Amino acid sequence: PNACSLVHTMNIIGNKWKPIILYLLSNGSMRFGMLNALIPTISKKVLTTQLKELENDGLILRQSFAEILPRVDYSLTEKADGLLPVL
Repeated sequence: PNACSLVHTMNIIGNKWKPIILYLLSNGSMRFGMLNALIPTISKKVLTTQLKELENDGLILRQSFAEILPRVDYSLTEKADGLLPVL
């Protein structure tokens, strides 16, 4: 079963928050604050952890802008776009 691509995919995104985050980002890039506002029951710590894991898995891109008020945008990678029909 570990060789099955579906099992591997579910091991990566198969928790409570990751599919929701991926779905929200399917509408375009978002900032952390917007994601946090759209998922009111998630804590900031858990959201941060989930975003880092998704980034490490190659499913989202984190782009930071060096401005006076620093901002970070999150968006989907092509790899994640391929998962959207399944979600």
